[in-house]
Amino acid sequence: MEVTKKLADFIVSTVLGNIPPEAREIGKRIILDLLGVSLAGSRDPMSRIMTEYIKDTGGRPRASVWGKKFRTSSSLAALANGTFGHALDYDDINRNMRGHPTVPVLPAALAAGEEAKASGKELLEAFIIGVEVETKLGAGMNPHLFENGWHPTAILGAMGAAAAAARLFNLSGEKVCMALGIAGSLASGLRQNFGTMTKPLHAGRAAQNGVMAAQLARRGYTADPGIVEAKLGYANAFSGAGKYDLNKIVANLGDPFDIVSPGVGLKRYPSCARTHPAIDAMLDLVVQNDIQPEDVEAIACAGTYTTPTMLIHSRPRTALEGKFSLEFCMALALMERRVALPDFKDQKVQDPKIQELIRKVTFSVRPDLNSLEQSGNPSTTVKVTLKDGRVYTKTVDEARGTPGNPLTAGEVKDKYRQCVKGIQSKKDMEKTIELVEGLENLKRISTLADLLQGASH
Repeated sequence: MEVTKKLADFIVSTVLGNIPPEAREIGKRIILDLLGVSLAGSRDPMSRIMTEYIKDTGGRPRASVWGKKFRTSSSLAALANGTFGHALDYDDINRNMRGHPTVPVLPAALAAGEEAKASGKELLEAFIIGVEVETKLGAGMNPHLFENGWHPTAILGAMGAAAAAARLFNLSGEKVCMALGIAGSLASGLRQNFGTMTKPLHAGRAAQNGVMAAQLARRGYTADPGIVEAKLGYANAFSGAGKYDLNKIVANLGDPFDIVSPGVGLKRYPSCARTHPAIDAMLDLVVQNDIQPEDVEAIACAGTYTTPTMLIHSRPRTALEGKFSLEFCMALALMERRVALPDFKDQKVQDPKIQELIRKVTFSVRPDLNSLEQSGNPSTTVKVTLKDGRVYTKTVDEARGTPGNPLTAGEVKDKYRQCVKGIQSKKDMEKTIELVEGLENLKRISTLADLLQGASH
């Protein structure tokens, strides 16, 4: 099966007019969400380190570094902006991908689009195509890609980023195959690095790899034209022999688009998405029953067997580890009755009262979620036992913000405003929202990119 060629044909032939209106609207919504969390992430300490690296490395000023008031090469801008976008773990998710679809693709698309002097219509078109490619690859290669220890955002995202950049550079079908072949070899990212600065680097490198792959292919650089399906190729190497389904990758390309079904979830909390059902449950229990931290004897959580393989920091000491700690998120929700950006600080994680609550949290596998088929099921049960013997239990199957329980358009815009407060002026904030909502009508995406540079910092 010529999977790589079929992906390339889809990348070359798909036009915005053939993309359903619902997909276009969702596309713009998730673009706005990622721009907001990226600007917020541009103020994280890891982003300072990345900015210093980018400036030292240099590069012709072709694309904007978001929130930083300078420009660099397209590939380095993609690296920086992709890292910023994942710095807070506040960006969107897709179930087929088992990762974050927008953060590798949008930074690559905007950087390549600035270089290509693209329109908003061309950006939106390429972005939706890139997301479709990476998520359909995920549908055919998961769960084994994930279970082998790879970070899907990095592995699949490099291909989505390459698809978007190749489209913006107007590559032929043959050269798109080359770009995918190059990106397939560049892709990497290990889940053991969850809870460190290197996890966001995975997203930045995926975006950079996509731009680099398309730029090399444009110049005539070669790769294997059948990289996805080849015996020693992409699917076999990352998922394992016989543990992927090539038909699932191409059978339903664009029908439906993955951003419509199964959809893309937008986060309410700046932590790993697998914590979100439990956070929703805990917050509901605390508020409805006026539970006080000092009255709690034990907190028992139960969900799928893959949860501990994602939330790998049961005794966190840093804010980054806290994002991948069910125990910290439960303690935080109980103590503060919220889970918000300002709470993810090292001092908060190390607070003796938080640490005491962390030790009261346990996790077990629910019998109904102990199979490979249920490995991606986020449903979580939280049981809070009080010292006086009272017990409160709640199960959340779909966290608020997921496709089955989505945020409204107004809530997405409010999240954007909260993320960029103090980075963009109120005028630029509202203008950015306006431009994204009317992206198809934007003559040059440089107009949007200029707004994303924000105030100097």
